[in-house]
Amino acid sequence: MFTLCLPTGRVLDEAIEVLQELDIPTGRLKERGRSLVIQEEGFRFLLAKPMDVPVYVHYGIADLALAGSDVIWETGASLVELRDTGRGACRIVLAGPKKVANLFLGHESQVMGLRIATKYPRIAEEYFAERGIQVEFVHLNGSIEMAPRLGLSDCIVDIVQTGSTLRANALSVIAEIAPVSLKFVSSHKSLQLAWDAIEEIIGKFASPSKKAGDENDKAI
Repeated sequence: MFTLCLPTGRVLDEAIEVLQELDIPTGRLKERGRSLVIQEEGFRFLLAKPMDVPVYVHYGIADLALAGSDVIWETGASLVELRDTGRGACRIVLAGPKKVANLFLGHESQVMGLRIATKYPRIAEEYFAERGIQVEFVHLNGSIEMAPRLGLSDCIVDIVQTGSTLRANALSVIAEIAPVSLKFVSSHKSLQLAWDAIEEIIGKFASPSKKAGDENDKAI
């Protein structure tokens, strides 16, 4: 039985849509209720919290997974990225109140020692380290946007889709750190043991750029 791991939360519906495009059966996934392990027509689906998906792949529990590029970077798991689906698109950004944002327009010494709230400590640390800026990090698991408003931090590093939550908390984007999207990932071991099945699945998937090219060809 071929095992696929999918992230729960906001991107699960988009992950299911990707599987549908590949003609993978998803009927039971759509009617999953509270089930976290679902079997259907030769497939076993594991539903895990996004940050746990790379762990299931790394230890060979899942042959293939859909994981956000933010999660792949943050966990630092040794995975093989096979395809970028272009789905679940959003951004990791540095954001803060206007008065703090203005500090980043001047010399880097002006932002030394700032306190950054984030659920992505690895990504945030690498971002500031590359720029030689020493800051303090506050690791939170949710409601990151509240931190500057409550005085817990000066700014935040977080994932943003529309920006509406930032605006609601009087925050603006200071810098874009990285784009985020769902990617097919596997482990080196699974690629050796289940390559034929993996290739059959990902081979059906056209990259976003290819799809756009096909549409342009039809338009011509």
